Amino acid sequence: MILFLDFDGVLHPEGDASHPDGSTDFCFLPRLEALLRQFPHVKIVISSSWREKLAYKTLLRPFSEDIRARILGATPHSGFGVPHRFAHREGEIIAWLQLHDAVGDPWVALDDAEWQFDDYKHHLVVCGSFIGFDDQAEAALRAHFERSVP
Repeated sequence: MILFLDFDGVLHPEGDASHPDGSTDFCFLPRLEALLRQFPHVKIVISSSWREKLAYKTLLRPFSEDIRARILGATPHSGFGVPHRFAHREGEIIAWLQLHDAVGDPWVALDDAEWQFDDYKHHLVVCGSFIGFDDQAEAALRAHFERSVP
């Protein structure tokens, strides 16, 4: 199972919203990492737009060492790969799957931009942009992971 992971609106709230303790950036990463540790077969590909602005090593820094070791890379930059009407994120994911001979592999995207997906919404777990990775998103992601247990 491959998890395509967005950052803004997922690992922290989008905009001015913040975690109850006042922090914002990556405040939900510990919650996601705890879930991932229960499913060691899940690998991660970063699909966040941060990949277009930051060096790959910088993208890895927030992750715990054990989870970092499961990150396979990042999706190609926007505009690369399969053209889609409006679903750029979906197209980038499909391009990554094609480039890595993984088209038939199980995958799920954790993202707050539902509009970035057209044909593969059944592979999407949506987070509320101003809420992030909450109980509902965690339950939905867990269900995807459980269906893919080898």
